[in-house]
Amino acid sequence: MKFDDTKFSYFFTECINRLGNEEGIRLFKMASDKLEELFYEVDDRNSKAIREHMTNNMLPTIAIYQACIKKGMNKIQAYNFTLEIAQVASVKERDKNKKLGNNPLGYFMFKLFCKKIMAKNFPKEGWNIEWVQYDKTEIHFNMKTCIYAEITKECGCPELCSIFCANDVTTFSGFKPNIFFERTGTIGEGQKVCDFHFKNHAYIHKVCL
Repeated sequence: MKFDDTKFSYFFTECINRLGNEEGIRLFKMASDKLEELFYEVDDRNSKAIREHMTNNMLPTIAIYQACIKKGMNKIQAYNFTLEIAQVASVKERDKNKKLGNNPLGYFMFKLFCKKIMAKNFPKEGWNIEWVQYDKTEIHFNMKTCIYAEITKECGCPELCSIFCANDVTTFSGFKPNIFFERTGTIGEGQKVCDFHFKNHAYIHKVCL
């Protein structure tokens, strides 16, 4: 497994730009070796969806973080570096979401496909999802378990899970102005559940008036 096979295909360039040729190549090689190691060690629970999460997002992030520490960064430095790298991908996803966010019917289009997408991409093998509200004003669900929290803990870096939580905030900000994403906490940040709220701006605006 290589970084080019993930959504972090830009990682080599980022290493060079941030650390220079010698140190950048060194970190990239260390992270690449770690990524290959993790690919064969971590259980995907026989789920295609979870395997895609691991390949595209979870394992590359863990590999980068652990390589940074092995290279000599302290945990804070390694966390911040990894967060910055991960946010590059999240910003790209945010920009893709702007098309829906700028559509006056964006919320209803999102609502039409939300449950189907969640069932496909977040299966019960990795997440226990509780649907709380699903109407014209708001979509609210709680994740009572999360494989991202479980795998980062298994890999000895539970503190890393909050990076994935931060990525959500960036990615979903692209749904503005017609869909507002809010959250009060996540499992990765020490809460009991990850609560996801997608609110219909048209309804919120009407209420405020």
